[in-house]
Amino acid sequence: MTLKSYKAKIRVYAKSRRVATSIRDALAPDLKRLPKTEGRAEISLKNSEVLFAIETADIASLRASINSYIRLADASYKCTTL
Repeated sequence: MTLKSYKAKIRVYAKSRRVATSIRDALAPDLKRLPKTEGRAEISLKNSEVLFAIETADIASLRASINSYIRLADASYKCTTL
């Protein structure tokens, strides 16, 4: 039996590299705390884009992770543009 893994790559565009860096810095600690048994998540920057790479063992966890990280990125974005 082989284990399946589900993957997603998400690209979030920001107004500037400064805003993208703020979003990445706000979310990075949460990504590091993700238990290895639940999957793997990485965050990086490319110019003014925040890139997420998420991998989980089941589709429900992937969907939940995507929703959580997008919601957190949105909240962080709103805080940096006040």
